[in-house]
Amino acid sequence: MIRHPRPEPVELPEAMLDKMRGIQPASLGHYLTTGIVSPQVRPLVAGKLLGRAVTVRQPLPDALPVHLVLDELRAGDVLVIDRAGDHHVACVGEMVARAAKAAGAAGIVVDGIVTDIEELQELGLPVYARGLNVVTTRVLDVPGAELFGPVIIGDVIVRTGDLLFGDANGLLRLDPCDPALGGLVDRAVADENREVEWRQRIAAGESLADLNGSRARVADRP
Repeated sequence: MIRHPRPEPVELPEAMLDKMRGIQPASLGHYLTTGIVSPQVRPLVAGKLLGRAVTVRQPLPDALPVHLVLDELRAGDVLVIDRAGDHHVACVGEMVARAAKAAGAAGIVVDGIVTDIEELQELGLPVYARGLNVVTTRVLDVPGAELFGPVIIGDVIVRTGDLLFGDANGLLRLDPCDPALGGLVDRAVADENREVEWRQRIAAGESLADLNGSRARVADRP
């Protein structure tokens, strides 16, 4: 097993994180072209997810890497597991989810399969995965796994320390070092505030094409 150095987290303003907790990831997704995780990795346990990635690459059906990284989780972390194309053997079930929750994890993201869905839903920790199965990993202690290195989740490269932001609609990977992130969050907050008024105006009979400028954009075209 390869253990990469774990980078120290980039500290983000608490005020910005509070704003993110109050908006939908889709409000940021309107403005993004990268970091949008494939919808094949979907929320199996609902709930807003916001936290820092802690990554595991687990190409073989060996439970050991995930069991070890659980002891490395800090409050607010998101356990992120890349199964390297194995969409058959479940690497997360009730006990892994319980351990992650006890460590203060914000959620679990698996590019692969999980199990024990009833128990996971009862725990309430947000879980994203490709699906469910009844076959699970087991402790094999074989080479091939990596901790804290870059992984691929739903066609997106995720690194330990990246910010993951998701809800029932999907999942985003955000770079905490991006100097534009704060401005993007402010723009999304403004959009959602404007939508409060638009709901009332649409209910009163106004046209969405008028409100969002679509009609004005094409008004002068022949």
